[in-house]
Amino acid sequence: MLERLTPILLIICAGLLWQRFTPGGLEAAQLRRTINGLNIYLLIPCLILHVLLGSPLPGGYGSVPAVAALVILAALALNTLVYGHLLRPILPGGKGAMILAGSFGNGVGVALPVVIALVGESVGSVPILYTLLASVPLAWTLGVMVALHHTSHALVRPMWQELLRSPPFAAVLIAMTCRETGLIPPPTLAATFEQLGRTALPLVIFVVGLSLNLRGLSRVWQVMPALGIKGVLSPLLALGLGRWMGLEGAMLTALVLTAATSSFNVGIVLSDRYGLDVDLYALAVALSSALYFATAPLWAAWLGAAPPAL
Repeated sequence: MLERLTPILLIICAGLLWQRFTPGGLEAAQLRRTINGLNIYLLIPCLILHVLLGSPLPGGYGSVPAVAALVILAALALNTLVYGHLLRPILPGGKGAMILAGSFGNGVGVALPVVIALVGESVGSVPILYTLLASVPLAWTLGVMVALHHTSHALVRPMWQELLRSPPFAAVLIAMTCRETGLIPPPTLAATFEQLGRTALPLVIFVVGLSLNLRGLSRVWQVMPALGIKGVLSPLLALGLGRWMGLEGAMLTALVLTAATSSFNVGIVLSDRYGLDVDLYALAVALSSALYFATAPLWAAWLGAAPPAL
């Protein structure tokens, strides 16, 4: 597991080192905004198109996004209740950031290598299906709505126009329409989607390193409810729903591990774009990542995952 997770940790460390030494005088905040723009307008949409159009989906795949959607919606409701009504001292930008952090997980960037390391490549599609058929569409619809509701930026367009102008959301619509109508992109275009999409993951992880800091440690209490909902309640709910829908064995373990994953890195993109509390969100990513790496082996052991063949 450690060998598979080491590249992710090293990329995050590279972002931290950039914060410290600012090569070429390029400040971390400026670089983060530039990479976020590249990700949101080009690389993430290409990643979505590549994964949804580039490979066949396994039989019975519908249960995974169905469970994922229910888990995410429940987490959104709980986080909205906690941060919207119970923790009033938090500023709107912090509330919006924590609702996102406690609801959406990093399925492809973190859960995928963990699932492969602990369960095996045979269920590697579970984090992808969870993320791209449930988490991504909900993040770029309801997640954007949460960000818009708590934004400090003035909106020049109605919310529905803002949603339709979201490139990742448009990519999901295009990909699912193509799958339903049988349209297949030409090989050259598909290869372009693949190359650009593969570039998105390390850059999103690098942005996490650019955003992490210790300045928010005094506000850990603001993050704790989101950590509990994301890292404990979400996987338990996924376990119950997965069993109810007939999932078992390695697929069920992969589903639970994906539901338990750390806060999604793209939330930093949303927080930065819509004026939410980026520092508080980055603290949630750091703490939820530490919680996930510590508890993922425990979830796998509890559910009886056999070590993957070498």
